[in-house]
Amino acid sequence: MAQVSNDAMERKPKIKKDGVKPHIVTFIASIILTIIAFMATAYEVIPAGFTVPFIIILAIVQAAFQLLVWMHMDQKGHEFARVGIVTGSAVVLVTIIAFVTTLW
Repeated sequence: MAQVSNDAMERKPKIKKDGVKPHIVTFIASIILTIIAFMATAYEVIPAGFTVPFIIILAIVQAAFQLLVWMHMDQKGHEFARVGIVTGSAVVLVTIIAFVTTLW
């Protein structure tokens, strides 16, 4: 009968070893998103009513980049952190909706 080693029984988080390339691409993408947001507001390229939603959309995209690449949320073993981020985001969203509906 074949013996199963202890190493095979242990579960370790899988770590991607892609190197530096994803970090550089994400950094450049973040800089480009920041420049787009600045240009959109400084030169009034987009309509005034869509400026804030446009910047919020860019911020969400940039936060997703940073969570996935810089904070490694795309790897296994980060379930607790994911639950905390989703819960915190839900609380923030409910709070914003509550304040907007009560003040307007």
